[in-house]
Amino acid sequence: MISSPVEKLAGLDELSPALKQAPIVVLFVLAAAMSASISTLTVSSWPALTAGTALVTLATVLAVAFARPALTRFATIVPALDFLAAGALRHGTGDSQSIYASLVLLPLLWFASLNGRRYVGYAVAGAVIAILVPFAMGSSIGENPNELLRGLYSTLVFALAAAVVNDLARRARLRLATAREQAAAADQELSRAAQIQRFLLPRGTAPLPGYEIAGACLPSRAVGGDFFDWYVIDGGLAFTLGDVMGKGAGAGMIAATTRAVIRSAKNSHDPVTALALTADCFATDLDQASSFATLFHARLRAEDGRILYSDAGHGLTLLIRANRTWERLASKDLPVGLMPDTQWESHEILLNPGDMIVSFSDGVLDLYDGTLAAVNDVAQLALSASSAQDLVDFVTAKATENSNPDDVTVLAVRRKSLAT
Repeated sequence: MISSPVEKLAGLDELSPALKQAPIVVLFVLAAAMSASISTLTVSSWPALTAGTALVTLATVLAVAFARPALTRFATIVPALDFLAAGALRHGTGDSQSIYASLVLLPLLWFASLNGRRYVGYAVAGAVIAILVPFAMGSSIGENPNELLRGLYSTLVFALAAAVVNDLARRARLRLATAREQAAAADQELSRAAQIQRFLLPRGTAPLPGYEIAGACLPSRAVGGDFFDWYVIDGGLAFTLGDVMGKGAGAGMIAATTRAVIRSAKNSHDPVTALALTADCFATDLDQASSFATLFHARLRAEDGRILYSDAGHGLTLLIRANRTWERLASKDLPVGLMPDTQWESHEILLNPGDMIVSFSDGVLDLYDGTLAAVNDVAQLALSASSAQDLVDFVTAKATENSNPDDVTVLAVRRKSLAT
């Protein structure tokens, strides 16, 4: 984003004295080089030129020293010395013909940009001092009767410039303060939204005897579009993993709505019902959002481990067998909200003792090479895990090693072995 001139003025408050002094030093050196190389730029007073050089040097040293936070309050000494230096340099190189005459503008802007109307007066006073220094060092009004008049006219111009700069800087500070307040409020709202999103995730141990369940969701931003869920149903457990298109607060709101709609189908034995209700919500309430979601929704019968599931374009669910084999539960159905009048199918598998079903978002693939080949890596990770929580901990640890471009979500349900 390109900052406006007003915003750049507000940024001057955050510059160190050394950075503010740097342009003055550069112009001083440039003027010195020009005075030495151009014959028409003469030195009229070596003592004045030496004094001006010493003042610029002292101001620069102090600018570096005042960069320390404890000394910053003394920083206005630097432009005050620059005013004196500009006057001495101007006298030393020909007064009104001096190439250093315009150097007065920089310390004037330094003062004028500070917070407070009084700094306009300080800036003008500094400019007046710079104009009067040559007379204090021996210049005679009689030698150049127009010099004092020129100085008074320049003072008026400088006063106007200082007033304008001070007002622009004041407005810039107000805009910057407002922008920071708005940003802080937005951050607070996002933090609250992220907290609520975490509250919606299920917690605790498996609500069914003989089964383990664990999950984790790590959004790439404060709020994410992934979610997982589980809840007790008649005779068993329902569980879901969803991935809403997009990131951020918008995707998070759609994810929360999707979770609520799926839960509303709690008493239906067919998992397709939950997907159909969600699709109806996308087609009516969320039709302007232009979004869709991949979903894996399953219903587990506790007595025998029978699982009925429907997969809406997700395709990232693995069945890990106790005999150390595994299979991917691929999906041929479309995501919810992608196309109108989409139909989904329900499928049945059996979760035997020691088996585990693992569903995860594509952000988990990004922890590896980001392609479907990474499914094998996730499977090997699941085979090495001693429990559902163990697997989730493995994925979480890997996700926290680096910043992730996508939300990372994993859900694991394991039927305990008979020996457990």
